Amino acid sequence: MKKIFFIITLLFTVISLAQNEKNIQFLVGTYTDSGSEGIYMYKFDKENFKFEKITSVFMRNPSYLTLSPDDKFLFAVSENDQNDSKVFSFSLNKEKGKIELINNQNTFGGAPCYIMYDSDNKNVITANYTGGNISVFSVKEDGSLKEISQNIPFEKHSHLHSAQLSPDKKRILATDLGTDEIYSFQMKKGKLRSIFNEEIKLPKGTGPRHFVFSSDGKFLYVLGELSRKISVFNCRNNKYTEIQSIATDDFHNGKGAADIHISPNGKFLYASNRLVNDGIAIFSIQKSGKLKKIGYELTKKHPRNFAITSDGKYMFVASRDENIIQVFEIQNNGLLKLKTELSVPKPVCVQFLK
Repeated sequence: MKKIFFIITLLFTVISLAQNEKNIQFLVGTYTDSGSEGIYMYKFDKENFKFEKITSVFMRNPSYLTLSPDDKFLFAVSENDQNDSKVFSFSLNKEKGKIELINNQNTFGGAPCYIMYDSDNKNVITANYTGGNISVFSVKEDGSLKEISQNIPFEKHSHLHSAQLSPDKKRILATDLGTDEIYSFQMKKGKLRSIFNEEIKLPKGTGPRHFVFSSDGKFLYVLGELSRKISVFNCRNNKYTEIQSIATDDFHNGKGAADIHISPNGKFLYASNRLVNDGIAIFSIQKSGKLKKIGYELTKKHPRNFAITSDGKYMFVASRDENIIQVFEIQNNGLLKLKTELSVPKPVCVQFLK
Protein backbone atom coordinates (compact mmCIF):
# COMPACT_ATOMS: atom_id res chain seq x y z
CA MET A 1 0.00 0.00 0.00
CA LYS A 2 2.80 2.39 0.91
CA LYS A 3 4.52 1.59 -2.39
CA ILE A 4 1.35 2.40 -4.37
CA PHE A 5 0.93 5.67 -2.44
CA PHE A 6 4.57 6.59 -3.17
CA ILE A 7 4.11 5.88 -6.89
CA ILE A 8 0.92 7.97 -7.04
CA THR A 9 2.64 10.85 -5.18
CA LEU A 10 5.62 10.67 -7.52
CA LEU A 11 3.31 10.67 -10.55
CA PHE A 12 1.50 13.80 -9.37
CA THR A 13 4.84 15.49 -8.68
CA VAL A 14 6.04 14.73 -12.21
CA ILE A 15 2.77 16.00 -13.69
CA SER A 16 2.99 19.17 -11.58
CA LEU A 17 6.57 19.83 -12.67
CA ALA A 18 5.61 19.28 -16.31
CA GLN A 19 2.76 21.78 -15.95
CA ASN A 20 5.07 24.31 -14.32
CA GLU A 21 7.52 23.94 -17.20
CA LYS A 22 4.66 24.47 -19.63
CA ASN A 23 3.24 27.57 -17.92
CA ILE A 24 4.73 30.86 -16.79
CA GLN A 25 3.00 33.03 -14.21
CA PHE A 26 3.67 36.75 -14.33
CA LEU A 27 2.51 40.06 -12.91
CA VAL A 28 1.81 43.29 -14.79
CA GLY A 29 1.89 46.79 -13.29
CA THR A 30 -0.08 49.48 -15.13
CA TYR A 31 -1.16 53.10 -15.17
CA THR A 32 -4.77 53.27 -14.05
CA ASP A 33 -6.07 56.42 -15.78
CA SER A 34 -7.68 54.45 -18.63
CA GLY A 35 -9.75 51.72 -17.05
CA SER A 36 -6.97 49.48 -15.80
CA GLU A 37 -7.60 47.10 -12.90
CA GLY A 38 -4.20 47.92 -11.39
CA ILE A 39 -1.96 44.86 -10.91
CA TYR A 40 -2.73 41.79 -13.02
CA MET A 41 -1.65 38.16 -12.61
CA TYR A 42 -1.53 36.01 -15.75
CA LYS A 43 -0.57 32.52 -16.82
CA PHE A 44 1.21 32.00 -20.14
CA ASP A 45 1.07 28.63 -21.89
CA LYS A 46 4.45 28.33 -23.64
CA GLU A 47 3.35 25.43 -25.85
CA ASN A 48 0.19 27.00 -27.25
CA PHE A 49 1.10 30.69 -26.76
CA LYS A 50 -2.12 31.35 -24.86
CA PHE A 51 -2.75 33.69 -21.92
CA GLU A 52 -5.10 33.21 -19.00
CA LYS A 53 -5.93 35.99 -16.56
CA ILE A 54 -5.74 34.63 -13.01
CA THR A 55 -6.65 37.67 -10.92
CA SER A 56 -6.15 41.40 -10.42
CA VAL A 57 -6.01 43.86 -7.53
CA PHE A 58 -6.58 47.59 -7.72
CA MET A 59 -4.23 50.33 -6.59
CA ARG A 60 -3.49 53.62 -8.34
CA ASN A 61 -0.67 53.61 -10.86
CA PRO A 62 1.40 50.57 -9.79
CA SER A 63 4.19 51.51 -12.18
CA TYR A 64 6.89 49.26 -10.73
CA LEU A 65 6.74 45.94 -8.88
CA THR A 66 9.16 43.72 -7.02
CA LEU A 67 8.88 40.40 -5.20
CA SER A 68 10.36 38.76 -2.14
CA PRO A 69 12.72 35.89 -3.06
CA ASP A 70 10.12 33.28 -2.05
CA ASP A 71 7.33 35.02 -4.04
CA LYS A 72 5.21 35.30 -0.90
CA PHE A 73 5.14 39.09 -0.87
CA LEU A 74 4.64 41.66 -3.61
CA PHE A 75 5.71 45.29 -3.22
CA ALA A 76 4.59 48.08 -5.55
CA VAL A 77 4.94 51.84 -5.88
CA SER A 78 1.91 54.03 -6.47
CA GLU A 79 3.27 56.68 -8.80
CA ASN A 80 1.27 59.77 -7.93
CA ASP A 81 1.93 63.34 -6.81
CA GLN A 82 3.92 64.47 -3.79
CA ASN A 83 1.05 64.09 -1.32
CA ASP A 84 -0.39 60.83 -2.59
CA SER A 85 2.59 58.66 -3.53
CA LYS A 86 2.77 55.42 -1.60
CA VAL A 87 4.41 52.04 -1.39
CA PHE A 88 2.13 48.99 -1.06
CA SER A 89 2.68 45.51 0.34
CA PHE A 90 0.61 42.49 -0.72
CA SER A 91 0.57 38.83 0.22
CA LEU A 92 0.85 36.58 -2.81
CA ASN A 93 -0.40 33.01 -3.23
CA LYS A 94 0.46 31.88 -6.73
CA GLU A 95 -0.97 28.39 -6.23
CA LYS A 96 -4.42 29.78 -5.33
CA GLY A 97 -4.04 32.81 -7.59
CA LYS A 98 -4.58 35.40 -4.85
CA ILE A 99 -3.15 38.86 -4.25
CA GLU A 100 -4.24 40.47 -0.98
CA LEU A 101 -3.39 43.89 0.40
CA ILE A 102 -1.38 43.97 3.64
CA ASN A 103 -0.77 47.70 4.06
CA ASN A 104 0.76 50.83 2.53
CA GLN A 105 2.97 53.74 3.58
CA ASN A 106 3.63 57.23 2.24
CA THR A 107 6.93 57.65 0.39
CA PHE A 108 7.14 61.41 1.18
CA GLY A 109 8.42 61.85 -2.35
CA GLY A 110 6.43 62.36 -5.54
CA ALA A 111 6.31 59.92 -8.46
CA PRO A 112 8.06 56.86 -7.01
CA CYS A 113 9.04 55.00 -10.18
CA TYR A 114 11.22 52.13 -8.91
CA ILE A 115 11.15 49.74 -5.99
CA MET A 116 13.61 47.13 -4.75
CA TYR A 117 13.61 44.63 -1.88
CA ASP A 118 16.78 44.11 0.14
CA SER A 119 16.01 40.66 1.55
CA ASP A 120 19.17 40.45 3.68
CA ASN A 121 18.23 43.58 5.63
CA LYS A 122 14.43 43.23 5.23
CA ASN A 123 14.07 46.66 3.65
CA VAL A 124 12.02 48.04 0.79
CA ILE A 125 13.58 51.01 -1.01
CA THR A 126 11.88 53.35 -3.49
CA ALA A 127 13.40 55.84 -5.93
CA ASN A 128 11.14 58.89 -6.20
CA TYR A 129 11.41 60.81 -9.47
CA THR A 130 9.78 64.18 -8.84
CA GLY A 131 10.49 63.98 -5.11
CA GLY A 132 14.19 63.67 -5.84
CA ASN A 133 14.63 61.38 -2.85
CA ILE A 134 15.03 57.78 -1.73
CA SER A 135 12.62 56.24 0.80
CA VAL A 136 13.48 53.26 3.02
CA PHE A 137 10.96 51.04 4.80
CA SER A 138 11.51 48.09 7.14
CA VAL A 139 9.48 44.97 6.41
CA LYS A 140 7.98 42.89 9.21
CA GLU A 141 7.84 39.08 9.18
CA ASP A 142 4.23 39.18 8.00
CA GLY A 143 5.20 41.35 5.00
CA SER A 144 3.74 44.57 6.38
CA LEU A 145 5.65 47.81 5.96
CA LYS A 146 6.66 49.95 8.90
CA GLU A 147 6.51 53.73 8.58
CA ILE A 148 9.33 55.30 6.60
CA SER A 149 12.66 54.81 8.40
CA GLN A 150 14.76 57.01 6.09
CA ASN A 151 13.98 59.83 3.72
CA ILE A 152 17.17 60.67 1.83
CA PRO A 153 16.91 63.97 -0.14
CA PHE A 154 19.28 65.03 -2.90
CA GLU A 155 19.84 68.19 -4.92
CA LYS A 156 17.15 70.55 -6.15
CA HIS A 157 17.28 69.15 -9.68
CA SER A 158 17.55 65.48 -8.68
CA HIS A 159 15.30 62.85 -10.25
CA LEU A 160 15.95 59.46 -8.67
CA HIS A 161 15.08 56.76 -11.17
CA SER A 162 16.24 53.36 -9.90
CA ALA A 163 18.09 51.59 -7.08
CA GLN A 164 19.67 48.15 -7.12
CA LEU A 165 22.00 45.95 -5.13
CA SER A 166 25.54 45.38 -6.40
CA PRO A 167 26.33 41.73 -7.29
CA ASP A 168 28.04 41.13 -3.92
CA LYS A 169 25.06 42.71 -2.11
CA LYS A 170 27.39 45.03 -0.21
CA ARG A 171 26.32 48.20 -1.99
CA ILE A 172 23.12 49.82 -3.20
CA LEU A 173 23.51 51.97 -6.31
CA ALA A 174 20.95 54.63 -7.25
CA THR A 175 20.64 56.62 -10.47
CA ASP A 176 19.91 60.35 -10.53
CA LEU A 177 18.68 61.40 -13.96
CA GLY A 178 18.65 65.05 -12.98
CA THR A 179 22.30 65.36 -11.94
CA ASP A 180 23.81 62.63 -14.19
CA GLU A 181 25.18 60.69 -11.24
CA ILE A 182 24.98 57.24 -9.72
CA TYR A 183 25.22 57.22 -5.93
CA SER A 184 26.65 54.41 -3.81
CA PHE A 185 25.36 53.40 -0.37
CA GLN A 186 26.04 50.84 2.34
CA MET A 187 23.49 49.55 4.80
CA LYS A 188 24.91 50.05 8.32
CA LYS A 189 22.89 49.45 11.48
CA GLY A 190 19.66 49.55 9.50
CA LYS A 191 20.47 52.85 7.77
CA LEU A 192 21.70 53.68 4.27
CA ARG A 193 25.01 55.53 4.41
CA SER A 194 26.41 57.41 1.41
CA ILE A 195 29.89 56.47 0.19
CA PHE A 196 31.06 59.72 -1.32
CA ASN A 197 34.21 58.47 -3.04
CA GLU A 198 32.35 55.80 -5.03
CA GLU A 199 29.80 57.86 -6.94
CA ILE A 200 29.80 57.62 -10.74
CA LYS A 201 29.62 60.87 -12.68
CA LEU A 202 28.33 60.65 -16.24
CA PRO A 203 28.50 63.25 -19.04
CA LYS A 204 25.98 66.06 -18.78
CA GLY A 205 22.76 65.18 -20.56
CA THR A 206 23.11 61.41 -20.08
CA GLY A 207 20.12 61.05 -17.77
CA PRO A 208 21.01 57.69 -16.18
CA ARG A 209 17.83 55.64 -15.79
CA HIS A 210 18.31 51.88 -15.35
CA PHE A 211 21.45 49.74 -15.15
CA VAL A 212 22.55 46.12 -15.05
CA PHE A 213 25.68 44.25 -13.99
CA SER A 214 27.28 41.41 -15.92
CA SER A 215 26.74 37.99 -14.32
CA ASP A 216 30.32 37.93 -12.99
CA GLY A 217 30.02 41.47 -11.60
CA LYS A 218 33.00 42.73 -13.59
CA PHE A 219 31.07 45.15 -15.80
CA LEU A 220 28.31 47.71 -15.27
CA TYR A 221 26.00 48.84 -18.08
CA VAL A 222 24.14 52.14 -17.56
CA LEU A 223 21.34 53.25 -19.89
CA GLY A 224 21.02 57.00 -20.43
CA GLU A 225 17.39 57.99 -20.94
CA LEU A 226 18.30 61.38 -22.43
CA SER A 227 21.40 60.38 -24.42
CA ARG A 228 19.99 57.03 -25.70
CA LYS A 229 23.46 55.63 -25.01
CA ILE A 230 24.82 52.79 -22.92
CA SER A 231 27.85 53.55 -20.76
CA VAL A 232 30.01 50.49 -20.05
CA PHE A 233 32.16 50.45 -16.92
CA ASN A 234 34.85 48.11 -15.70
CA CYS A 235 34.22 47.35 -12.00
CA ARG A 236 37.06 46.69 -9.60
CA ASN A 237 37.06 47.19 -5.82
CA ASN A 238 33.92 49.37 -6.06
CA LYS A 239 35.64 51.69 -8.53
CA TYR A 240 34.17 52.22 -11.99
CA THR A 241 36.17 53.00 -15.11
CA GLU A 242 34.30 53.77 -18.32
CA ILE A 243 35.51 51.65 -21.24
CA GLN A 244 32.79 52.34 -23.82
CA SER A 245 29.85 54.57 -24.69
CA ILE A 246 27.64 53.17 -27.44
CA ALA A 247 24.41 54.49 -28.98
CA THR A 248 21.30 52.34 -28.91
CA ASP A 249 20.21 53.62 -32.33
CA ASP A 250 20.88 56.38 -34.87
CA PHE A 251 18.48 58.95 -33.36
CA HIS A 252 21.15 60.90 -31.53
CA ASN A 253 18.88 63.89 -30.89
CA GLY A 254 16.09 61.70 -29.56
CA LYS A 255 15.35 60.89 -25.94
CA GLY A 256 13.40 58.20 -24.17
CA ALA A 257 15.65 55.19 -23.61
CA ALA A 258 13.93 53.15 -20.90
CA ASP A 259 14.97 49.67 -19.79
CA ILE A 260 18.03 47.41 -19.95
CA HIS A 261 18.59 43.68 -19.30
CA ILE A 262 21.10 40.91 -19.99
CA SER A 263 20.07 37.45 -21.17
CA PRO A 264 20.41 34.68 -18.54
CA ASN A 265 23.29 33.09 -20.50
CA GLY A 266 25.20 36.39 -20.27
CA LYS A 267 25.75 36.60 -24.03
CA PHE A 268 23.37 39.39 -25.04
CA LEU A 269 22.27 42.78 -23.77
CA TYR A 270 18.99 44.48 -24.66
CA ALA A 271 17.81 48.08 -24.23
CA SER A 272 14.46 49.68 -25.05
CA ASN A 273 13.79 53.05 -26.68
CA ARG A 274 10.58 55.14 -26.63
CA LEU A 275 9.30 58.38 -28.17
CA VAL A 276 11.04 57.78 -31.51
CA ASN A 277 12.04 54.55 -33.27
CA ASP A 278 10.34 52.59 -30.52
CA GLY A 279 12.02 49.21 -30.15
CA ILE A 280 14.66 46.99 -28.59
CA ALA A 281 18.37 47.51 -29.31
CA ILE A 282 20.27 44.21 -29.37
CA PHE A 283 23.95 43.79 -28.50
CA SER A 284 26.33 40.89 -28.07
CA ILE A 285 28.63 41.11 -25.05
CA GLN A 286 32.30 40.68 -25.90
CA LYS A 287 34.92 39.06 -23.65
CA SER A 288 36.25 42.55 -22.93
CA GLY A 289 32.84 43.54 -21.59
CA LYS A 290 32.28 45.90 -24.48
CA LEU A 291 29.12 45.76 -26.59
CA LYS A 292 28.69 45.01 -30.29
CA LYS A 293 25.44 46.08 -31.97
CA ILE A 294 23.84 43.11 -33.74
CA GLY A 295 20.24 44.14 -34.32
CA TYR A 296 17.22 46.29 -33.60
CA GLU A 297 13.65 45.04 -33.18
CA LEU A 298 10.76 47.48 -33.62
CA THR A 299 7.95 47.18 -31.07
CA LYS A 300 4.60 48.74 -30.31
CA LYS A 301 4.68 52.30 -28.93
CA HIS A 302 6.44 53.21 -25.70
CA PRO A 303 8.20 50.02 -24.52
CA ARG A 304 8.78 51.36 -21.01
CA ASN A 305 9.72 48.00 -19.50
CA PHE A 306 10.57 44.47 -20.60
CA ALA A 307 11.51 41.23 -18.87
CA ILE A 308 13.24 38.01 -19.92
CA THR A 309 12.08 34.59 -18.74
CA SER A 310 14.50 32.67 -16.50
CA ASP A 311 15.14 30.07 -19.22
CA GLY A 312 16.19 32.86 -21.59
CA LYS A 313 13.69 31.82 -24.27
CA TYR A 314 11.22 34.69 -24.23
CA MET A 315 11.10 38.45 -23.78
CA PHE A 316 7.89 40.19 -22.65
CA VAL A 317 7.79 43.84 -23.79
CA ALA A 318 5.28 46.19 -22.10
CA SER A 319 4.30 48.89 -24.61
CA ARG A 320 2.30 51.44 -22.68
CA ASP A 321 0.81 53.57 -25.43
CA GLU A 322 -0.69 50.72 -27.46
CA ASN A 323 -1.93 48.71 -24.46
CA ILE A 324 0.05 45.65 -25.54
CA ILE A 325 2.51 43.18 -24.08
CA GLN A 326 4.44 41.60 -26.93
CA VAL A 327 6.09 38.21 -26.47
CA PHE A 328 9.26 37.67 -28.48
CA GLU A 329 11.21 34.46 -28.82
CA ILE A 330 14.91 35.00 -28.17
CA GLN A 331 16.74 33.08 -30.86
CA ASN A 332 20.14 31.43 -30.50
CA ASN A 333 21.82 34.40 -32.19
CA GLY A 334 20.18 36.83 -29.74
CA LEU A 335 17.75 38.31 -32.24
CA LEU A 336 14.02 38.52 -31.51
CA LYS A 337 11.02 36.94 -33.23
CA LEU A 338 7.47 38.05 -32.36
CA LYS A 339 5.29 35.12 -31.24
CA THR A 340 2.12 36.57 -29.69
CA GLU A 341 0.57 39.58 -27.95
CA LEU A 342 -1.58 40.29 -24.90
CA SER A 343 -3.90 43.29 -24.51
CA VAL A 344 -3.48 45.06 -21.15
CA PRO A 345 -4.40 48.70 -20.36
CA LYS A 346 -1.22 50.81 -20.16
CA PRO A 347 1.27 48.11 -19.10
CA VAL A 348 4.52 49.50 -17.68
CA CYS A 349 6.08 46.68 -15.64
CA VAL A 350 6.38 42.89 -16.01
CA GLN A 351 7.60 40.59 -13.22
CA PHE A 352 7.83 36.80 -13.54
CA LEU A 353 7.00 34.45 -10.69
CA LYS A 354 9.37 31.57 -10.01
